[in-house]
Amino acid sequence: MKYKHFLFDADNTIFDYSCGEKNAFYEIGKIFNIEFDTAVLNVYHRVNKACWQAYERGELSQEKLLVLRFKNFCEELSLDIDPFEFDRLFTLILSQQTCLMPYAREVLDILKNDGYNIWMITNGVRETQYGRAKASGIESYFSNYFISSDMGCQKPDIEFFDIVLNTIKAERDECLIIGDRLESDIEGGLRSSIDTIWLNTNNNERGPLIVPTFEIESLEQMMDLIK
Repeated sequence: MKYKHFLFDADNTIFDYSCGEKNAFYEIGKIFNIEFDTAVLNVYHRVNKACWQAYERGELSQEKLLVLRFKNFCEELSLDIDPFEFDRLFTLILSQQTCLMPYAREVLDILKNDGYNIWMITNGVRETQYGRAKASGIESYFSNYFISSDMGCQKPDIEFFDIVLNTIKAERDECLIIGDRLESDIEGGLRSSIDTIWLNTNNNERGPLIVPTFEIESLEQMMDLIK
């Protein structure tokens, strides 16, 4: 296999973000005596997605994003919760979650045992990513963590991937990006001429402009690619 470096996204690629998020909202609901049902969470998902898309376009800093999403969420539902406190609790609780995507640990085991280099590349929150990696026992699989808030740029910017390549001292054709989001992971790979695996667990449609090198429905299928 020509790849020597595997660059994994974090949320919904290695970590089951949906599971961790649900657990975090459940714990926060107990604190404020509020039931965050599916309809309420759908409002949050819409607001949160819009904020992260603005961040990836360079229109918001991550610091502003993290509070703004909860400010907009609480205002839309008339919830009397301070958005800064909401963000603090959410980050704290989410960082303790250990939910992994199916076959994530098995794939990491294969790569690690075969001597490949494994890196995490994420636009997510620093405290959350390090916390979950440690809590779930996968911290040692990764040679380093590339987190956008530490780097001053984010996926899909070419600058993000240039920093990664320069740091790990790798050629583009030696690297493979694995991620769930077309707009950041796969587009970032295309912009940077790095091969990609799109983890499409929900059978989403994609347009003609963002085309991954490989497409899989589960990390189980990745094990067939890397053997």
